[in-house]
Amino acid sequence: MNVTIVPVGMLGTNCYLLASAGKGCAIIDPGAQADKIAGIIDKAGLSPRYILLTHGHHDHIGAVKRLAARFPEVKIYIGENDMEMLLDGNKSLAIMRSENANEFIIDNAGTLTDGQEVALDELTIRVLDTPGHTRGGVSYLCEDALFAGDTLFRGNVGRTDLYGGSYEVLLASLKKLAGLAGDYTVYPGHGDATTLEQERKHNPYIAESLS
Repeated sequence: MNVTIVPVGMLGTNCYLLASAGKGCAIIDPGAQADKIAGIIDKAGLSPRYILLTHGHHDHIGAVKRLAARFPEVKIYIGENDMEMLLDGNKSLAIMRSENANEFIIDNAGTLTDGQEVALDELTIRVLDTPGHTRGGVSYLCEDALFAGDTLFRGNVGRTDLYGGSYEVLLASLKKLAGLAGDYTVYPGHGDATTLEQERKHNPYIAESLS
């Protein structure tokens, strides 16, 4: 397994390229700069199979349409309860970013729910429902990697005051992540990577979720 971090957009969203030994690739949260992402994919000789979205905010979905056009075999997935955000520029907050919110309307995505698995060659990507930042936020587990979107950051968490957000629900999701057996490298939607053990010990929001 290989993970490439591609920071994109004005909000510094972390897009991740998760690649198998056979060069199959899942593109996680391509929020902007489709040409930049595609160039890295092409240079590495990767074959994109999936676009996996942790949630439906504009800064995590902005490059989906262009990448799907560039790689027509790719399948797009999002958590079931965030599908509505791909169909509504108000809910995805795309209207705050673009005069043409239709650029962010994605009507060909499939949905994923807790416990489902996505096969990428020898890799298995497991879906965890982790709502709170949005109604349908999900995280993706693959080997020792946890792609947490805006649920969990290094020392912090995603905001809950936007459409579909709930602090109480987010705390339940943090408790769920903290309860995972073992340790993982946590790849957040913004900012630096961390480890789950580091966050168990030092993240005040995880401490609150466990209290």
